[in-house]
Amino acid sequence: MTSARGAALAVAMLAALVAIAWISPDPNRVTDRGTYEASAAQVFVPDCSDLQCFRVLVPWVLGRLPGPSIVRWKAYAVAANAAAAAGVWLLCLTLGFSRRAAVLAAALSALGFGSLYTLHDPFTADPLMFAIGPFMTSELLAGRFSVAAVTGVVGVLAKEFAAAPLYAFALDQAAARQWTPALRAFSAGNAVFLTWGLLTLTLMLGFGYSWGWNGVGSADLTGGAALALWAGRQSLRGIAFAMFNEFGALYVLAPVGVALAPGRVRRLLAASLPIAVVFAYVQQPDRGLWNFHYLVTPLAALVLERVQPALAWSVIALFAVGNLRVGAQLPIAAVAHAAIAGSVILAGAAAGSVVRASFGRAHDGVTLSATAR
Repeated sequence: MTSARGAALAVAMLAALVAIAWISPDPNRVTDRGTYEASAAQVFVPDCSDLQCFRVLVPWVLGRLPGPSIVRWKAYAVAANAAAAAGVWLLCLTLGFSRRAAVLAAALSALGFGSLYTLHDPFTADPLMFAIGPFMTSELLAGRFSVAAVTGVVGVLAKEFAAAPLYAFALDQAAARQWTPALRAFSAGNAVFLTWGLLTLTLMLGFGYSWGWNGVGSADLTGGAALALWAGRQSLRGIAFAMFNEFGALYVLAPVGVALAPGRVRRLLAASLPIAVVFAYVQQPDRGLWNFHYLVTPLAALVLERVQPALAWSVIALFAVGNLRVGAQLPIAAVAHAAIAGSVILAGAAAGSVVRASFGRAHDGVTLSATAR
């Protein structure tokens, strides 16, 4: 892909995010908007008992900008999700993927459930976390530990996930017996964790903040945390649909991508799994797991880059249309259901094609080896 085509695609992707944010309806449920707007306006909200009050960075920054609140927050969500897609593109190139795979992965991240849901409900720190995950991992892989550490220290003022890429990389390097980078990443992760702890204690002791144990979930670690609250509010069918919507067609593509991925990618994925389990426990898993989109979408892209472009982009287009409903909450249920089914079917065709081709090459290699003997 030429640089001109890549730039045109990036502009088109940004325009699509802006349009989706504009047309997405207001949430028809109670959200964290009031808490974030209070934090934006007052900076400190004395005696706040909402967990979101501790996630101060985004409201503090947006509260200092001009314009209507909803415009500022939706603009932030668009910019952060665009940055997340760019971060995935950079991470893929850092891992040695082709430019085509990098573009495909970036598109999947930009148009995935988590991204589009935060365009619907932008009053959250999640878009910033979606952006810093791939960026920090790229910096760590490139050996720029100080940049990753500073990003984590600043990012943790927005949400606790900012420490996760550092600890995942530390586990990854430890598994490879690379003890020096493992120790550096672990130390950086501890610095981020201590920053979060200092912020939490300052707000609690200085301004009367609390985690609000009743109904918050995340703080009740011994009682099932947010996972228990989330699971208790819906049926098994609802849980299954919610978890499927998290990644949709990526569930079909990513497992095949694991087999195609370089060893360093599989090792990083394995190191991230226990951390993902923790976040699935303390957050709603159908939203919390999208924090790790930067590991899932590149795996899917490894499959899509091996099929015809028309098939690859058809999967992405249908994947995006489905997420317009389950993520951005556009009233297109019938169209979205057809698109989701179509994306899964085409993803299955793509995955099957790649598996057959790989099996065929392996079979040919065995045959040639036997003939040589």
